[in-house]
Formats: sequence, C-alpha cells, structure tokens
Amino acid sequence: MLERQTKTGDKIKKAFINLMKTKGFEHLTISDITSQAQINRSTFYAHYEDKYALEKHFEDSILNELSETLNKNLSSTMKYQNVNDGVEAYPVINTIMDYVNSEFDLVKALMLSTGTTFEMRVKNVLRQVIDQGLYLKKGNDKMVNQIPNDYAYEIIVSGLLDTIKYWLSKDEPEDVDTIVDIIMKTRYLSPYDLLGVDNQFGNAIKV
Repeated sequence: MLERQTKTGDKIKKAFINLMKTKGFEHLTISDITSQAQINRSTFYAHYEDKYALEKHFEDSILNELSETLNKNLSSTMKYQNVNDGVEAYPVINTIMDYVNSEFDLVKALMLSTGTTFEMRVKNVLRQVIDQGLYLKKGNDKMVNQIPNDYAYEIIVSGLLDTIKYWLSKDEPEDVDTIVDIIMKTRYLSPYDLLGVDNQFGNAIKV
C-alpha cells in the first residue's frame, strides 16, 4: 500500500513539475495533472483537496526537509576570509545548495512560478540560518552598526535568494560546486570588485 502511494505521489510530482513549465500555476487544472500523471481524479482527490493544497504540500515538504537537513548540519564556521587566497565554502551553504540541487526542478517550479509566498518562506529559513550562524560565532545576532540590522539582514538574505533564483532560471545552470563558489565569493567582494572597477565608473551615463 505504501509503495503504491509513493508511486502515485511520484507521478503527481512529475506531472506538476512538467505542467508548471508549460502552463504555469494559474492555468493548471486537476484534469491536466491527472491526465499527465495517468491517474484517476478520485485518486488525486484522495490525496489533495485541490491544486492549492497540492502546491502547499510541495512547499511544506521542501521547507520541512531543508530545515531538518540544516538542523543536522549547522556549523560555526562563519568567518571572514580573504578572497584573494581563495574562499572555503561554509558547510551550511553547501548543505543548502546540495539540497536545492537534489530537488532542482521542483524548487524551480515553486520559486519561479507560484508567486511570493514560497519565496518569503524560504527567506525566513535563510534568516534563521544566519541568526544561528551569528549566535554560534559571536553570541548574538547583531550585524554592523553602520546600518540598521533589518536592512543588513535584507541585503544578505535577498542577495543569496536572488542568486539561487537566477541559477534556477538558467537554461544551462552551473554545477552545484560552481554556484557554491560563486555565492561564497560574492560574500567577500564589494560591488566595485565584482564589476572590476577601481574608484569610479568611466563615462557618465547618457539618457
């Protein structure tokens, strides 16, 4: 019985991912899912009330699995590194990106096609990861005093999330080791460093 439920769940998941690529969530119907998954409507409704419940099931599964994985792998290796000497990935970044890579197609479908709810929930998890890292490293969650703490969090979390979203959106995404290396280097390079300029831009922008 459990094996049958697992197979049904896998069929629905595969159908959901494929249909999100072609139709998007707004135009997705239960008939689309049951047809592509090759299951009866009664079988679908035995598991989910509607497509919104299905979406929430996938969101909950991703976030619960990610949180559980992170809770088992949090490390206090958040430290300053000199990018010119090469940077070593924080274990927590490896954990996050390895998990995203393992569910690449489903995370992509949820992140890029279902609006901001899932994104905000992911941001909440990432903020908790940073909180935990700061507590492990220095015993508090305060960042620099030059700007308010909430802005500092937003800059760090949004930067990481936007990088993940861009990676997910690419037709030929880099392998997970490469994207982890990119993420780590962006933590230590200023915008001027990233752009390869010294003190100022060259010619003025013309409108």
